[in-house]
Amino acid sequence: MSQFSAARVSSTNITVSNLVTGDAGIGFPVFTTATRPTMTGGDAGCCIYDSTLEQLVVWNGSSWVPVGRAMDVLPTWDDNTRPTTGLVDGRIGFNTDQNVIEIYWDPGEPGDNEEETEAGWITPFGAGEGGSLFDFSSYVFKSIVGRGEYEGPTESQIQSAYSGEPWNDGTYMKQGSSRGYQQWTVPEDGNYTMELGGARGGRDLGGGQYDFWGAKITGTFALTKETQLELVVGVGGNQYYSPHRNEAGGGGGSFVKNKTTNQLLIAAGGGGGSMGGSYGWSCGRPTGHSYGRSGEYGGRQSCYCQPSQPSPGNGGSRCGPNVGGAGGGYNTNGQDGSGHCGGVQGGRSWNNGMIGGRGDYCYTGSGQGNRGGFGGGGGGNLTSPGGAGGWTGGCTGGNWSSYGHNGGGGGSYNTGTNAQADQGGNSGTTGGQYQGNGYIKITKN
Repeated sequence: MSQFSAARVSSTNITVSNLVTGDAGIGFPVFTTATRPTMTGGDAGCCIYDSTLEQLVVWNGSSWVPVGRAMDVLPTWDDNTRPTTGLVDGRIGFNTDQNVIEIYWDPGEPGDNEEETEAGWITPFGAGEGGSLFDFSSYVFKSIVGRGEYEGPTESQIQSAYSGEPWNDGTYMKQGSSRGYQQWTVPEDGNYTMELGGARGGRDLGGGQYDFWGAKITGTFALTKETQLELVVGVGGNQYYSPHRNEAGGGGGSFVKNKTTNQLLIAAGGGGGSMGGSYGWSCGRPTGHSYGRSGEYGGRQSCYCQPSQPSPGNGGSRCGPNVGGAGGGYNTNGQDGSGHCGGVQGGRSWNNGMIGGRGDYCYTGSGQGNRGGFGGGGGGNLTSPGGAGGWTGGCTGGNWSSYGHNGGGGGSYNTGTNAQADQGGNSGTTGGQYQGNGYIKITKN
């Protein structure tokens, strides 16, 4: 007969049977976490089986501590049953509520570690529902198409431009509700800072006077995992060698919309088209209204006539003969231009594809040389260039040949925290291709 020898076998308030069998090894007393003995006055080293944790625990003199688990799966718990006692660095388990692996970490008292983070459960593996869809820290989304394009990129152009990015798999980045709308998926819950630059207005290649830069708008947003964002990146107004130096298109605005909630989050107005140096000097050529605006209203100038003030979020208005198309707003189109060779279009609204307007077609084929940029830029005309796209479209006005003026800049919009607005602030090369190209930079905080 086999023998069992021990210096001491003790038990505290435990009544069990069949502790030792000949063919099944040692059977430890079984308790749930809630019914484990308190071991008041008990000796350290006593072992029991915790059926809640599905593992052996040992009394260390003051608490029950897991002694390990030789299984092919991790211990499981939910938010309510997650262990709160006997916690040591490195304890690991799977949270069924969050669908993530959790590890307990105690950084120690302040001064013991560079981190002064409170002790708690961390999720280092980024897997499962509560983790990240893909690695992401910051990225600049660009217009992709060249300056003067009135339509945004196709889906194939979007996929090609972002080749190699971890989120460019046809699911997390694809074409949104209209051509050129870049639909990107938020990878995980968190705060994201968005910096938008509206695109520069056109300037005649032979005699344009100014570069009217788009606005730079910044805000921070709390976003949840799998939220779909639609991005419209503004394109610069077109420009060519026109006979009157006035016929440049307005720049497109840049927009970010939460498609999941159907809410516009932020927009940066583009810059208006620039007058040339040959005609229309009687108005003095004011410029302040033509840069991408820091506020919600688009730019408008009083000279020969006064364009009406659009309501915030609507397309720009125009007044006078032979003027360019007004910039498109988020909710409505910009008003079409008037006279001369005809066909001058205002920029289009969000629901109409944010298409840039065609300019007059006296001197260019079908008005393409002076069209507004994608993002709602208005087309240019004899008397005045096009207005810019934005939350509220830029206005146009004047009269040939002494009362023309620059196209109005697009208005901006921001629902984020830590809001910043810089009128005409996009004068750099963040967007690539050319100075003042539109862009959208998203950074996870």
